[in-house]
Amino acid sequence: MKKSLTVTLLILILLILGGCSKPSRSSQEYWTSAGTLVELGNFEGAIKQYKNIIKYYPEDDLTIKAMFAMAEIYKNNLKETDEAVKLYQSIVRKFPKSEKAPNAMFMIGYIYANDEKNLEKAKTAYNDFIDAYPDHSLVPSAKWEIKNLGKTLEELPELNQITTDEKIEK
Repeated sequence: MKKSLTVTLLILILLILGGCSKPSRSSQEYWTSAGTLVELGNFEGAIKQYKNIIKYYPEDDLTIKAMFAMAEIYKNNLKETDEAVKLYQSIVRKFPKSEKAPNAMFMIGYIYANDEKNLEKAKTAYNDFIDAYPDHSLVPSAKWEIKNLGKTLEELPELNQITTDEKIEK
């Protein structure tokens, strides 16, 4: 009994000390390390480095960039679109005034439309984006996406025309 209590206390102390640990690097060093790991294809390792920025430097300018980079890795490399959406939503919620917030909000709609094929969620996300950022440069793209939700490439006349023009040139 006494031994298990001692072990339990020791584990608790280690957990507390581990939670209070200081960063071993600067935010820029974590950022550089993450970039190198991405180039090497070590996406899980890069995510760990980005998470260190978020954990240790929550007010740093690199925090939003790290969140965005993680979302892109989840979407494009790991094909974990749910994780990407969560990160984009977190950016919008925590940093609504950031220049990255509109792009994050747009990407939520994009993922729902093009990766998850959830047209209702996509339409809602795009409309939320348009309402929140009516003057943003991506608004025409969001409106185009809404207009063409669920259509195949063959059903898009402007893309069909581009394809036809390319065949004529050859």
